Amino acid sequence: MVGLRAIEAIGRGAIGGFVSLAVLTLDGRLVRAETQKDGTEGLFSDVAPDEILTAPLAALISSGPDRPTPLSQFVAGDTDVGLVTGHRFPQITRPDGQPLNVAILDAMRGGSAPQRAIDDVIDQTPEFDAGFIALSARGAFGIGNMPSVLRRSDQGTFQRSCIETGAGVAAIHNAIQPHRAIGLLACETALDAMRLRGSARLSITLNAGLHLSYGKTPMVHVDQRGVAIGIAHPDAKHLQNEKSFGIGDRVQVKQDGRVIGWLGHEPFMVVTNNTIKTLDGKTSLELPVYSEDIGKSLTPISAAARALP
Repeated sequence: MVGLRAIEAIGRGAIGGFVSLAVLTLDGRLVRAETQKDGTEGLFSDVAPDEILTAPLAALISSGPDRPTPLSQFVAGDTDVGLVTGHRFPQITRPDGQPLNVAILDAMRGGSAPQRAIDDVIDQTPEFDAGFIALSARGAFGIGNMPSVLRRSDQGTFQRSCIETGAGVAAIHNAIQPHRAIGLLACETALDAMRLRGSARLSITLNAGLHLSYGKTPMVHVDQRGVAIGIAHPDAKHLQNEKSFGIGDRVQVKQDGRVIGWLGHEPFMVVTNNTIKTLDGKTSLELPVYSEDIGKSLTPISAAARALP
């Protein structure tokens, strides 16, 4: 939802109208939410329910207002199988009467991986005007467009993941400008939101006076209270006199020799003779840490996500 909200803030075109959202909750239920108007603002009058915010798997589709009901037809879902969303007309029926997104879900139910399920449906019915994102209950993605959609000059397909957390997100879109930026913005915004939601569970404290020692990999060591007791860094041998210092963007945090997460913010440090003098201009700073087990969480724009939506 955060990714869609970012698109609504900057995009123009087929956006800000209906939304159909489906999630698979932590306790294994399929939960839906929908609106015909106003996009994310119309979806929830306030903050989304916790069962949606904490769902490990989510899929949505959004476009202009007043689409055919029921809106649930646009996102197929099964608690044991996964979720299938898309763009253009993912719910359109084949000659046998089966909706395309349901056909993909059924193929996954029969054992096909999400990508294989999408590829097979496209091969069997290439004349339709649709694109799809499929997400299995185990977090595997599939994504693809029919030939007519690929010929559009305004379509885009993006998939991104976070190495540290295992979170992933995919977006597929058309008829929204600026089209070259929309999908990337949706994916990166969603990943950042998932990362921050995980980091809110844990924080550590860095204090001035802490000594930096040499290590091949940037790493922060903390005690049982979460207070940093050491920093290892490959640049430590070059920090004589007073210098500005950046610890990096993929920094492990260890406690009792075990990795408990990754540093979620890089402070601007001033270091004198390998000792921290200030952090973001302060002598003490609390920093978020996102853990490795925050889960795995999918936007017209359609999107699917594994982790926290």
